[in-house]
Amino acid sequence: MTSPIHDDSLVPSSSTPAIPTLLARAMRRLRTGTAAAGAGGLALTGAAALQLPLAAACVDDPELGSAEQADWAQFEGQRNTSMVSFTGDHWSVCRQPNTRFGCGSIDVFVKLRVKPVAGADLAWKRVGVVYHTPDDLSERTAVGYYVGSNGSDEEWHVVMNVPTWQTTVLFDSWYQDGAGHTFLDDNQGELHVVNEGPDYQVIRMEPWTSTVTVTDDGVQGTLSMQIADLDYDKGIELVASKDGWQTVIRLGMGSAGDHNAWYWVEDFPWSPGRERWQIDLDLPGGADAFEYAVVYRHGVVNGARTYEFWDNNGGHNYRVDKQTPGPT
Repeated sequence: MTSPIHDDSLVPSSSTPAIPTLLARAMRRLRTGTAAAGAGGLALTGAAALQLPLAAACVDDPELGSAEQADWAQFEGQRNTSMVSFTGDHWSVCRQPNTRFGCGSIDVFVKLRVKPVAGADLAWKRVGVVYHTPDDLSERTAVGYYVGSNGSDEEWHVVMNVPTWQTTVLFDSWYQDGAGHTFLDDNQGELHVVNEGPDYQVIRMEPWTSTVTVTDDGVQGTLSMQIADLDYDKGIELVASKDGWQTVIRLGMGSAGDHNAWYWVEDFPWSPGRERWQIDLDLPGGADAFEYAVVYRHGVVNGARTYEFWDNNGGHNYRVDKQTPGPT
């Protein structure tokens, strides 16, 4: 999809710093059931009471972090993808470009589909996302803006601003319809994920640590890799071949001590959103070479949409050739 021209008029002015704080506090009160009720009923439904413009916005609140089981949209909303859903379309725009250091940050755009409700109060209608990155679990809310309609559905765009080194984003989408309801698409509880950087930000083999050898007896040795911790439930698979891809070997996940299965080794202390996994290979049968790639799947339970990320060595796959005896 072609990136649109970014219009700064869609972003709230820096002269209104109180809005993010007010929205965060209001959402926290809503979640704990302490929002005040006025003559017209509940004083706050998400962002509505603030009368924010239908524009991109971002709220940072360190108190709304990973310790909670669900974010405010999951707590308040009814899961209903016929009312709101992530279309799968996303793109990014460089913000504050600098010729020496590149982008100051990245605006990640996602496209949502929304079903309008007849008789809704448009002053209370909002569409947006709640998002975080693997390295920063702080709950953030971005409010979207209306783009157009095809008659039965509306298209909305939402902007999530992230640092250039955190362009893998997990999010759910929410819709306050202006008729007192909040609808949610959180990918069946697993969250959606987009990655606006290279795949190695999500999964990266560590070939420099490989001890794999190929001999007449088979393939033995250890492989390790780094992955972004998108969720506890995940799927990791080694896809390999010993005969030039005439047959394919698929090795999944197991526990430490297992052969031919990936297992968790450690969390990175300097990067809490990354993990190291390892596989100890013992594949009998001679071969001339062992070729492999690895795939990481997010959204593997609850009937969620599955997202795949590959490390296949830039499309060339990794390869270990058979050891040949040296001169005697």
